Amino acid sequence: MTFHICETCGTQFAASEAPPGVCPICTDERQYVGWGGQRWTTHEGLAASHRVLVEEDGGLLGLRLSPSFAIDQRTLVLTTASRRIL
Repeated sequence: MTFHICETCGTQFAASEAPPGVCPICTDERQYVGWGGQRWTTHEGLAASHRVLVEEDGGLLGLRLSPSFAIDQRTLVLTTASRRIL
């Protein structure tokens, strides 16, 4: 079983033998899906073509994929005296 990931929006779906027929997020008329149609990848596929960058941004730890993937986002880690907040 494989966790399939939508290449357009980055949503991961439950493990299955085959990718879902459609991504419910990408069926929204406001979401752009490329000319090639719905495409899927896996964690292994992402690991083969992307890398995680760890950067400092204004004193915060930042994590992002390079090259950008899906709806490009990054994570910032805020460290407080009692916890870390993403």
